[in-house]
Amino acid sequence: MKTYLITLIAALAITSPTLAQSDETNWARQAPRLPDAYFLQPEAQNVASNVMSFQLPTGGWPKNINFFREHCMRTLDVNEGTIDNSATITEIRFLMRLFQATQDSTYLHASMRGIKYLLHMQYPNGGWPQYWPRRDHYHAHITFNDNAMQNVMQLLREVAQHAAPFQHSLPDTLCTLASQAFDRGIDCILRCQIWQDGQPAVWCQQHDEVTLQPVGARSFELPGLCHHESVSILQLLMSLPHPSPAVVRAVEGAVAWLKRSRITEADGSYRWARYYNIADNRPFFCGRDGVKRYRLEEIEEERQRGYSWYGRQGDQILRHYEAWKQSISPKSVK
Repeated sequence: MKTYLITLIAALAITSPTLAQSDETNWARQAPRLPDAYFLQPEAQNVASNVMSFQLPTGGWPKNINFFREHCMRTLDVNEGTIDNSATITEIRFLMRLFQATQDSTYLHASMRGIKYLLHMQYPNGGWPQYWPRRDHYHAHITFNDNAMQNVMQLLREVAQHAAPFQHSLPDTLCTLASQAFDRGIDCILRCQIWQDGQPAVWCQQHDEVTLQPVGARSFELPGLCHHESVSILQLLMSLPHPSPAVVRAVEGAVAWLKRSRITEADGSYRWARYYNIADNRPFFCGRDGVKRYRLEEIEEERQRGYSWYGRQGDQILRHYEAWKQSISPKSVK
């Protein structure tokens, strides 16, 4: 049904009522799928008014707001600014696409404030927290969970390269800062990689913002080697056009870990557990009581069904690894 709606929207160059009916909750999923023709419609400017009304003084945005429907009717807390659930990233791109369509500098300036927010929240060591300036609990940790830091870095790379929707619009100084921030992010990723038995392995969902050690978040998210987040990190590293020897070593170590950690299914396919012990690579599970267990059925049914304990994303890396290795410069593998 969702695929049908998206196709229909593109075909009709949607009008205001069509969009309002096309999505009830997930702005972050639907907004990037909007066709270019949408940004020429009055509806786009109406939605942009909602987006800008939620922009915080820091330049960032709170998460889980459906800007297609929701208006700002409350006092916003500056600590709500986040990159979780694609917040701030989605709003920046939406406003930049609208600026490209209208050349209204209002949208450009709001988007630039968002980009500067991302630059300001980066730690000196190159990592990004889940929230900023919020500092309590796990919100200050360097966060790979749900691709938070990876999404920021991809956006900043687009800014640095003047890629769409940032082409011909941003000051060179801002693009340079974005490039430098991206490079620091790569360095942080390499430093966060967990080593196992003397070899680089993969990453945790969160890492301490000072020590870079793997740390937990919610009660059922204990420190461990994490398959899903590590796949998105690898996709980022493998997208670098001229990877350094350190990057190549990180990728090769992580791919080796994926190969030795995969679970073979009856049909010959593979899957991976969400979490593995750092010490012995044993898959584990955890309920809301925070107690580590080694059988999924030993945690409460709500957590069994309400969390993705297995995944197949590693297949994407293994399918492309050999071609990637052939494509990189010989100097990179030394």
